[in-house]
Amino acid sequence: MRSAAVVPRVFALVGAIGLSFAACAAQPRQAANASTALTDADKDAFIQLTMRSAGLPGLQTVVVKNGRVVWAKSYGNAVLDLPGPRRAMTNDSVLFSASVAKILVTVAVLQQVEKSRFSLDDDINQFVPFKVRNPAWPDVPITWRMLLTHTSSMKSEDDERASATETYGRDASMTLDDYAKNAFVPGGSYHWAERFASGKPGTERIYSNDAFDLAGSALQSIVHEPLYKYIDEEILAPLGMKNTSYWIAGRRSAPYAVAYASVRQKDGRYDYVPAKIYWAHGQPSGSAFDYQMTAPNYASGTAHTTALDFARLMLMLMNGGAVDGKRILQQSSVDLMMTPIGLRNLDGWAQGLGLAGPKDIHGRQVWGHDGEDRGAANALYINRETGVGAIAFANAMDPGFTMTYVVVDLDLHLMSWFE
Repeated sequence: MRSAAVVPRVFALVGAIGLSFAACAAQPRQAANASTALTDADKDAFIQLTMRSAGLPGLQTVVVKNGRVVWAKSYGNAVLDLPGPRRAMTNDSVLFSASVAKILVTVAVLQQVEKSRFSLDDDINQFVPFKVRNPAWPDVPITWRMLLTHTSSMKSEDDERASATETYGRDASMTLDDYAKNAFVPGGSYHWAERFASGKPGTERIYSNDAFDLAGSALQSIVHEPLYKYIDEEILAPLGMKNTSYWIAGRRSAPYAVAYASVRQKDGRYDYVPAKIYWAHGQPSGSAFDYQMTAPNYASGTAHTTALDFARLMLMLMNGGAVDGKRILQQSSVDLMMTPIGLRNLDGWAQGLGLAGPKDIHGRQVWGHDGEDRGAANALYINRETGVGAIAFANAMDPGFTMTYVVVDLDLHLMSWFE
């Protein structure tokens, strides 16, 4: 599972955060007004209390305002005693992106739309060598727009099916095209006969990782190179996102954080078990590098990155598609990403094109993406009205996959502090 957006449990962990945090969540307007007098030490204390109460071993935070980074702080640990050696989280520690990296795929698709290579409403079947249709609606095309707005009628994958693609300590050998073929052609290794819901494509919002993996595979037939290479050349390099990569080969010396399962005990303490052991049932061995995960279906969000790197992407979106004189998207494409389609997720958050979002603590719409996976809880959100955006990336996930709501709430508080 690459994202938390499918679980209707907003702030499910707030009760564990402590009285001060719970009061902020219950009375957001009062908290926001009081926050104007907060010192940096107060903000640090709030974040650290949240981490202790929610069970976050490490965290990176970034705030952008008016086109520049105004806050970049890291807390806790990137690596604990297992696998060791223990290492503090820093701003350059490399974490797992989870679904926040879906933004990269949306940007890549829109770049090609701007070049008139295809339309968002074109049938995806024109760009893949197999047929993709909802059996209940065989005459209804599934379009790029549906894939990027989670309205294709594809269901979200179950945990067992998703984990079957994961590889630890090395790059996955299967290609994205091979994964897509195995996922959508009957008889394939990852084919799922019940993939589609009964509703008509385009009429309901159902979160789907495979929708983005399919879009990524289809895009490769247009750009005539692997998606990861295209994204590196046309998005990451121009934005200066030097610490972001879908792959780990040749990067053994990178300062990787380890992803953990955060398991709360009856006495309130947390046990931290590396994701490789807890979810993938691997054996404890090697360095932090050997605990890094890759997957062939990387378009749905398996990049390795830092919050500061993704701040570059956030700056681009907040600045109408360009940063430091380098244009990645047209303003109209950025506007499209942050235009509600009229459908919402189960938590009531508005859905845009590749982006979604809740209301901030003043009731204003914010746009971005959260992400959760085995050992990652991340959130990136932008308030276009105030010109403030925030990122919180953590290296843990609870077994119930609710931790993302904590980092989303942190984002909303970070934005309110810097208005």
